[in-house]
Amino acid sequence: MPAWTNLEKKTSPIKMEDNFDNSRDGLEQQIEQMEIKCYRAKEEKAKMIKELNLTSDVSIDYESD
Repeated sequence: MPAWTNLEKKTSPIKMEDNFDNSRDGLEQQIEQMEIKCYRAKEEKAKMIKELNLTSDVSIDYESD
């Protein structure tokens, strides 16, 4: 009796490659989604900064009574 036995089904190299391609495609999709999310967050941040700059008028003296 061998000291180690493979309990999983043996898969052909072609099937292993297909599984690798599928997992790689899934990772690529996740990366792409994260890049889009990051881009949108940067755009939203830039928009908020622009809005804050428009609403903060340095000519107004807020400390005067």
